Amino acid sequence: MTADLIAFLRARLDEDEQAARAAMWDELSATWTARPPHAAYERYVVVDYCDDGVVAVSPENADTDGVGQHIARHDPARALAEVEAKRKAVHFYEQAVHSLGASAPGTPPHDLMTGAANTARAILQALATTYADHPDYRDAWRP
Repeated sequence: MTADLIAFLRARLDEDEQAARAAMWDELSATWTARPPHAAYERYVVVDYCDDGVVAVSPENADTDGVGQHIARHDPARALAEVEAKRKAVHFYEQAVHSLGASAPGTPPHDLMTGAANTARAILQALATTYADHPDYRDAWRP
């Protein structure tokens, strides 16, 4: 059952990575920003590092600013960071399962719980790396 879940997660992560890479034309094009219209006839645009339009958000949308910011926030760079963080979480889970299986019979429950807490913290740290570009992120949190 768990092996199927891990295989499922890995397959979805591979798909997410492929989709993010397909949206990039070079390594620098992974980061997008949102640009509001400068004139009434312009559209809200999500742009790449060259300030080229990646996505135009039409004025017919209920909230072009909200849609544009959302698209820019989930650019290929963010998608790839999430894939890597989730792969680390799966890896840490597998390490924990392996170490529990390798525990000597009679290992004190406290030691097992400490190991489980350390693994859970490592998983949270891995997931937090998705937000490593956020100003409040701390490098000490890196797994």
